[in-house]
Amino acid sequence: MTYCELGFVMLPWVAFLGLIILFSKLIKWAKTRKNSAVALGVLVQMFLPDPNVQKTIEIVAEAKQEVKKQQQGDSDKLEKSNHN
Repeated sequence: MTYCELGFVMLPWVAFLGLIILFSKLIKWAKTRKNSAVALGVLVQMFLPDPNVQKTIEIVAEAKQEVKKQQQGDSDKLEKSNHN
């Protein structure tokens, strides 16, 4: 087994160990409330997809339709009262 083959075999383990070290550092930073941990968290949150986006879009669309219906109903009532 050559060093190149050994490197390919060990690469996933080295990456896994690196992630563990990174996460432990982030946890320490978060516990001490360092600004860099907050900034990194905001960046990650900004680029990760939101699993509830479709639900949120549907709720907002329904709310807009209800508001339009209410506005139309209010304008109809206003027109009726002005005609009387």
